[in-house]
Amino acid sequence: MLNLPKYEGLEPQNFQELKESLVAPVYQFVSPNPKSAMKYFFSNFRKIKAAGGIVKSGNEQLFIKRNGKWDIPKGKMEKGEKPRETAIREIQEECGLKGNLTIESKLLKTYHCYFMFDQSVLKKTTWFVLNYEGSKNVEAQAEEGITEVVWLKKNQLSKVKNNTFSSVRDVLEYYKTVSKVDNLGFLKI
Repeated sequence: MLNLPKYEGLEPQNFQELKESLVAPVYQFVSPNPKSAMKYFFSNFRKIKAAGGIVKSGNEQLFIKRNGKWDIPKGKMEKGEKPRETAIREIQEECGLKGNLTIESKLLKTYHCYFMFDQSVLKKTTWFVLNYEGSKNVEAQAEEGITEVVWLKKNQLSKVKNNTFSSVRDVLEYYKTVSKVDNLGFLKI
């Protein structure tokens, strides 16, 4: 158990009240010990680790539609599983891929908070760039709320960007920024 100092007004149970009092979803805390303050602030959050990635095949990328929004396939890590294993397993399960799915590179880690069943959640996701060789027949994992799985070309990506979460747009923008891309916007191999 951590013996962390108290920060008046930053008790984890007051997070919802704090969130509602702010105009924009931007939070800034000043502390002489930021690491300790962050640990304390997130101490009552449920922590979830996940992994997934941008899947390429030829000149197309794989996207899923979950709960009415476009997303990048990802999922929760199982006990004892490494992020690379999770990414491959979850993408295969969510999209019904049967071919050869391999990791090309690690992309980045993201953190985001949300509320689920009246509980604050901190989700850490490890993102990869993956290559897929095989049949492009896909099957949505309905029990995960996935209604569509599609392969899209660059000229079709606007439909994703117009109906997705800001965190997904951030991952896609980061991918575009750090990657050596060809004229279609996909990583050169």
